[in-house]
Amino acid sequence: MVKEKSEEVTVKVLQSSILQKNIKPLYYFFGEEDYLIEEIVKLLIEKNIDKTVKVFNLDMIDGGSVNVKDVVAYASAYPMMSEKRVLVVRDFNKLLISENSKEIMLRYLRNPSQTTVLIMTGTKLDNRTTIAKAIRENGTVVEFKPLYDNQVHAWIRSHVKIFGKNITEEAAQLLAEYVGNSMREIHNELEKLSIYLGSKLTIEEDDVNAVVGVSKAYNVFALQNAIGQRDVSKAVTILENMMENGENSIGTIVMLTKYFQKLWIIKGSAPRSEVEIANLFNINKFFVKNFSTAASNYKLAEIENAFNILINTDETLKTSGMDEKLAMTLMIYNIMREGN
Repeated sequence: MVKEKSEEVTVKVLQSSILQKNIKPLYYFFGEEDYLIEEIVKLLIEKNIDKTVKVFNLDMIDGGSVNVKDVVAYASAYPMMSEKRVLVVRDFNKLLISENSKEIMLRYLRNPSQTTVLIMTGTKLDNRTTIAKAIRENGTVVEFKPLYDNQVHAWIRSHVKIFGKNITEEAAQLLAEYVGNSMREIHNELEKLSIYLGSKLTIEEDDVNAVVGVSKAYNVFALQNAIGQRDVSKAVTILENMMENGENSIGTIVMLTKYFQKLWIIKGSAPRSEVEIANLFNINKFFVKNFSTAASNYKLAEIENAFNILINTDETLKTSGMDEKLAMTLMIYNIMREGN
């Protein structure tokens, strides 16, 4: 009898199946949101191994530092005083260094132990390979994508509850602007805020500014806002602080290019409502005002010329010996100059 292949599922469906104890022998996780991967791995461990026997039934290994035969041996071992054991293999791709290692691993994946939960993390699978097909046939594959901009606000409002706190709409918006869409960053900042609040139950704007603003006032989102406001002095100060803290200049250029693409669409099309703009860019409505204000501060020709300035700066950084700080500072001045 041919087994039905397991389709790639969402994180929400995965969480639900784990909580319902619908456990597969194989899991493969990949994607940019490593914080959520770690949380799901913890959940799988918690739901399959009692704390009292965890030491006997949990192994966590790095695919780049072990032999594939050892991995199969770990996976084939019987649990002790438990129905299941869990094996976590990080960087699974590094394990498959030869055709022989792939063949050994494939034999296990095609007939995995039903008493072991093998959790593999790594890069995206090539679905054409026999390894990928075996994992999908006998397990679950999940991609962990970063939050979209329009999901950040809601995730903050939901996630803060694990710390026994609430957060105002305005404070959640401010935190999202400071931190961006990294779940790990958001979690860490909410944890700091919950400690800062003490017995106080609701996080407000002043709390976010006091705790998060100290370390997050100088990031690409703050830079975008300063550019949107045409505040040259503020933009240069933010840029200098970003560079002093090791911010990648090419990454900054990429983010600014995406920013100006949004402004170009707003400026160059028929007037849209805040809801339409939010849906168009897949962002939360709280961010729309900043984009609309910025678009009104720039002429369409200035926005179009900003693309050329960004492209030229990117090329300069990659091909010339020009000082990086000087090149980036000139870029900011040129973009924000009237009529640029």
